[in-house]
Amino acid sequence: VQAANLSVTDLLTSPGKPIQLQARLTNPEAEGEIGLPDQPLEFIVHGRTVGQATTDAKGWARLDFAPSMRGNLPIIVKVVTPSKVDAIEGKGVLLSWERRRPILLIDLAVLVEGELVTDPPPPELYEDPGLILGDAHPAAASELGKLSEFYYNLVYLDLTGRGHLEDIQEWLREHQFSPGMIRILPKTPTALIELIHDLKTEGWEKVSGGIGRTADFAEVLVQNRLQTVILPLPQTEDRFPRRAIVLNDWSRVRRHL
Repeated sequence: VQAANLSVTDLLTSPGKPIQLQARLTNPEAEGEIGLPDQPLEFIVHGRTVGQATTDAKGWARLDFAPSMRGNLPIIVKVVTPSKVDAIEGKGVLLSWERRRPILLIDLAVLVEGELVTDPPPPELYEDPGLILGDAHPAAASELGKLSEFYYNLVYLDLTGRGHLEDIQEWLREHQFSPGMIRILPKTPTALIELIHDLKTEGWEKVSGGIGRTADFAEVLVQNRLQTVILPLPQTEDRFPRRAIVLNDWSRVRRHL
């Protein structure tokens, strides 16, 4: 029996809007990521089997689907014939968002205990560990959970440009953060403003606020008339714009959003 990894892509759509569900089956023991072809995969969305698709030469399986419900719908993908490949399943989430629900931008840096670690890029021989997220802030997941349960949809931002999507997804799940869209932004002065414009172009008009760490983050949000909450590092010397709300812990965040 062959060992295998099954990764499922998190996706964003709206109720009734078609999208392609995607999963990839790879051989973890091979050098680099080698896909496992010709394996049938079963896709289950929100507890209901929605179809099967067979992996292509690179290990990808894709299935057209349009959700009828709104919400953050869990996706489970299973290998149909586990005789050749270990019986494994992969998990993802289908974000089926209503366009009128407000969106909150969350800098990943405010979710971790202490400072976000980005090691310098390694020499060519080694794989880049990218972003090391470490321990989650103990109050962050429950406070964000309360914000997202009834009101906000969440967009998580890696403002370092160094993270890997699967690693961030896994870390957020492991620390029980609410599902949300993840965007990795290049470390450029205009990346955040471009993201806000891109979201609007994609039809997500209701970006209404954000929780961040730095003065740069605060400047962009305040200039765009968004509600801005900042949780700075204790020893920071940043000067924050007047309209930003600067707090020293998570317990008061909900009061201001």
